[in-house]
Amino acid sequence: MRTTALIVCLLTAGAASPPRAQAPTLPLASAGRPSTPGIARTTLRDDAKVTVTRVEFEPGAGEPPHTHATDVILVPVADGPVEVRIGDATLTRLAAGDVQFVGRGVTHSVKYTGTDRFALVAVAVK
Repeated sequence: MRTTALIVCLLTAGAASPPRAQAPTLPLASAGRPSTPGIARTTLRDDAKVTVTRVEFEPGAGEPPHTHATDVILVPVADGPVEVRIGDATLTRLAAGDVQFVGRGVTHSVKYTGTDRFALVAVAVK
């Protein structure tokens, strides 16, 4: 009886939750990626093993939630106040050289909340 009640609870636990919208999968490099106001991308390397892109943010600029088909490593070039969401986690500050890992298919976004320009290097491991 307890087992049946537990199974029913587990099966219906998510029933009332609205379905989550699927975040779009975007390429890391500029080619084939829609432009985002206030964000400039410079592809530093793109070969069979990695794509390395410098991403520069104007104050207040941010990317909508999205995913990538590969694992991505984010490395800030300078300290800055940001809103970085990776899955369910949120970071509000990154220091130069910090490394953030974003797994393949994990929804994430970056918004710069400071008053100067901010840059990071994104490395997609193919």
